[in-house]
Amino acid sequence: MDVYLIRHTEVALKERVAYGQSDIDLADTYEEQRDRLIAHLPDDPMAIFSSPLRRCRQLADDLSRNFSPGSQIEIAPGQKKTVDSHPLPVQTDDRLKEFFFGDWEMVPWNDIDRATLDSWMGDFVTIRTPNGENFFDLFERVRDFWQSSIMPLAQSKPTQPVFIVSHGGVIRALLCLFLDLSLQNAYRINLDYGAVTKLTVNGSFYTVQYINR
Repeated sequence: MDVYLIRHTEVALKERVAYGQSDIDLADTYEEQRDRLIAHLPDDPMAIFSSPLRRCRQLADDLSRNFSPGSQIEIAPGQKKTVDSHPLPVQTDDRLKEFFFGDWEMVPWNDIDRATLDSWMGDFVTIRTPNGENFFDLFERVRDFWQSSIMPLAQSKPTQPVFIVSHGGVIRALLCLFLDLSLQNAYRINLDYGAVTKLTVNGSFYTVQYINR
């Protein structure tokens, strides 16, 4: 089964802030970036999963409408026409939300106490942000989503792909799972806004076809 990991498009922020689970708007380039990533996706998804945050849900809803299967109706003897059917439902899951920065949400990075920030950045895998998460917390919920929602689909050996619309932290956590990478090195993986990563699941084996396309 092919799985397409899709990062949301660019956000409308003019300064560098911690915006993990905050609901923020998308940049004016949304439609351009959306159309570019659609070119890297197949047209017959079996399922679309998404973070419920608006920057992902908007893209997931557009993908649902774009890739909904059409149905054939007969308009005259021997003539048929394809008409729109109901959009493929988007399945939202809180486990696909971005890293939760807790008290740091929407705070400019430059306004966070330097010593506290440096300590966290040195060991973000185990140190939690104030009233927030550490990266291991994110990894655990993302792994639970994968094992409970995706692996049962893969084991049924479908021929259609699955789309997962989410965030940079979530996709990096999944790549650490697939490639058995150290969580501390997760952010060495570059992921652009509106980028697509493809993998193939065959039983318990993963093959990463490409990253960040």
